[in-house]
Amino acid sequence: MPVESAEIRRVELFADLPEQECVALASIALRVRYAAGATLFLAGDPSPGLYVLLSGRVRLSRISPNGREQVIHIVTPGHHFNSVPVFDGGPCPVNASAQTDVTALLFPGERLHALILEHPAVALRLLADSCRYLRQLVDLVDDLALTTVQGRLARLLLTQAESGEQGFVQPLTQSEMAARLGTVREMVGRSLKTFEAMGLIRIERGVIVIVDRTGLERESERE
Repeated sequence: MPVESAEIRRVELFADLPEQECVALASIALRVRYAAGATLFLAGDPSPGLYVLLSGRVRLSRISPNGREQVIHIVTPGHHFNSVPVFDGGPCPVNASAQTDVTALLFPGERLHALILEHPAVALRLLADSCRYLRQLVDLVDDLALTTVQGRLARLLLTQAESGEQGFVQPLTQSEMAARLGTVREMVGRSLKTFEAMGLIRIERGVIVIVDRTGLERESERE
């Protein structure tokens, strides 16, 4: 089914673009779907183009030669990914996999490149979103270089937790936490036990509950 300009406008990234730009984007967009666990592309692959996520979550990561994974970003609906090859002509810089069932719009690279030459407003919108990603990458580098594993774990738990003084942390395995934090599963396990012994969290049948949010916030600030 062809993509309509109204569907482009419903995407947060393009919501306030003029109709002319939305029509142009719709004319080159392809709707793609992936099941949870599917690989969209791998680092080094030729780029299929730029993706804008409509539903689901996509995990962007790099894997070291010894198999250790570092999660770069979790893409949520309304945002784009894989823009770098559109502008520099190179291969995909990261691995992308579907964390859940995913629906996205794919804009083939060459056609999108030609489109933004005619519609600079689209380029400015993509640039603004790319700068947001760049800020997140700077924060990630800062965390990895300047913050302890326990500090990074405390921050992740707070980010994943429900609001309120006590909150259930959204489910993540220790392996997933390690990939997000740039460490190994064993270190995550030891840090969780430390937090539990300090009375900051409670682990019930594998579910993490934040008991002392203020104390965990202090741990998140430790260098």
